[in-house]
Amino acid sequence: MRRDTVGLLGRILPLAVAVSRGVRTLGLVGLAAAAAIVIIVLVRWTPSDVGEWAGLALLFVLLALPPALLLAFSFVLGEVVELPDKLRSYPGTMRDHADELRAIAQDAQARERPAWRRLPGSTWRLATLVRSAPDLLAPHAPLVPLLNVPFLLATLVAALLVPVLVVAALVMLLAAAAAS
Repeated sequence: MRRDTVGLLGRILPLAVAVSRGVRTLGLVGLAAAAAIVIIVLVRWTPSDVGEWAGLALLFVLLALPPALLLAFSFVLGEVVELPDKLRSYPGTMRDHADELRAIAQDAQARERPAWRRLPGSTWRLATLVRSAPDLLAPHAPLVPLLNVPFLLATLVAALLVPVLVVAALVMLLAAAAAS
């Protein structure tokens, strides 16, 4: 059973890398198209009051939302691809953290410096360990968005909307060039 799982992961990870790269490219192209549309609207029609500026800002947010969602999905896939390497490095990381905790405890018990001089350094070292705790305590966390059906459906809709956005930007560029 274990060999089947490793073989399956060996086939899935390259696919995840390719999908992540493609989705990231689509997201970046979509962001460029959204920016082009907003720039064209801004050049052809300069807002005069606060309400019109707010409408332009809302337009940009609405146009940038599908590409941003694709970029988030690409980020999640990238985290999934890095997961096996993270899991392989856990034993060494845990040993390093245990050594660091031992050193902090020894430093706290040492009497060579007053407590007020030891406290900032020990606090900093402990805070550094605590910041890395979520990665160690929840290694499955990058997989959670991929199990979230609304996120996956929103990503699918975004992947369908971004090509429409790119075509709209190209049409607006051609219309703006013809009008000039």
